Amino acid sequence: MDLYKLHYNDIKRYILNEDKAYIIVLLYLFFEYVRPQSLYPVIDILPFGKIIMSMCLITYLTSKKKIKIDNTSTKWMTVFAAVIVLSSFIGLSFSNSVQYWSDFISWILVYYLITHIVNTEKRFLLFIFLFLLCSFKMAQFSTLGWLTAGRGYSSWGFGGGPGWFHNSGEFGIQMCLYFPLAFYFYMSLKDSWPKWKRMVFALLPLTGLTGMLSSSNRGTLVGGAVVIVWMFLKSRHKVKGLCALALVGFLALQFIPEEQKQRIEVAGEDQTSVTRINNWKKGLKMAEMYPAFGVGYKNWQIADRKIFGGNGLLSHNIFIECVSELGYAGLTVFLFLIGSTFTNNNQTRKAVLIIGPNGNMFLYNMAHGLDAALIGYLVSGFFVTVLYYPYFWINLSMSVALNNIAKSRSASH
Repeated sequence: MDLYKLHYNDIKRYILNEDKAYIIVLLYLFFEYVRPQSLYPVIDILPFGKIIMSMCLITYLTSKKKIKIDNTSTKWMTVFAAVIVLSSFIGLSFSNSVQYWSDFISWILVYYLITHIVNTEKRFLLFIFLFLLCSFKMAQFSTLGWLTAGRGYSSWGFGGGPGWFHNSGEFGIQMCLYFPLAFYFYMSLKDSWPKWKRMVFALLPLTGLTGMLSSSNRGTLVGGAVVIVWMFLKSRHKVKGLCALALVGFLALQFIPEEQKQRIEVAGEDQTSVTRINNWKKGLKMAEMYPAFGVGYKNWQIADRKIFGGNGLLSHNIFIECVSELGYAGLTVFLFLIGSTFTNNNQTRKAVLIIGPNGNMFLYNMAHGLDAALIGYLVSGFFVTVLYYPYFWINLSMSVALNNIAKSRSASH
């Protein structure tokens, strides 16, 4: 069974013969990203995400097939959780912090389950494929809305449907992750497909680009541009890469509405930019006043009203969000988590090359894709309050899982 060919019957047969825990992980990913319970309110009567996650945890813990993962990222996740607890206790409002503990606990569980269950190349292949299909669903939804509107500018942009990515800015960040992962996925597997399938799957990275444009979000365009430049710098085919870079840049300029170009030109001076910059200054002041552990986990709005007499508008920056609420202790650990993601992906590439001259280029390229996705998140997240959204935590989980798979392959080679 060659899953690289992505034949429907092969995928179906493989999944039906897989462990229940893995099937439930895929189910969780579908409910987290597609959110059918939001699309069809009649079934939105239960916390499906938490229920599925609990089922997955119980199924895995009661199974006989368990693995042990020794990864630095796990240790930093534990330290980050400890900082959140300490920050909650000594922050401005423990009662407000504690009601949000479940948000981060859920990401700890997701990290644990993905890194321990998605532990083979075939499992990772189908997991990332489902991730891309879910993102494609959002991208085509937004792109079609944008095209229907005549590729015009919308002050609120076109989001990706209900759930985490309803807001155009949050949807745009997902596109900054989706595009590079879809590109490296396509480039890794295209030689396994017939011509018609190559044409169909080329829609994955293409809709990542159109999704960025349809979001009508400046932060997304900046994040996407940095990702594309990074991919060019990493490419071994500089001439082809430069041509592709020029083509993408030219087409983007043709498709970006004039209103959006005008917003880019006044970035830093318009009311939206001024408000965000003021909030960043407030966040830095909070960190100055509470340097160790911040004003408290999820206490930004309380601190804004109490200290500055503000209206509780969010910080609109993942780093400001982190340092203001969790102090320099939290920011330091978050930076170590970022560093550990890049380290994991670098180790993955080295482990793959141990296998042979060409190694396993799917694993190798997906490590590049996860690096690029993280860069897209860090740049576009500089303008949005999304530290506890799926982006970083799912990407970190996939990086650790991929690293474990590559090391296992190289050790047995």
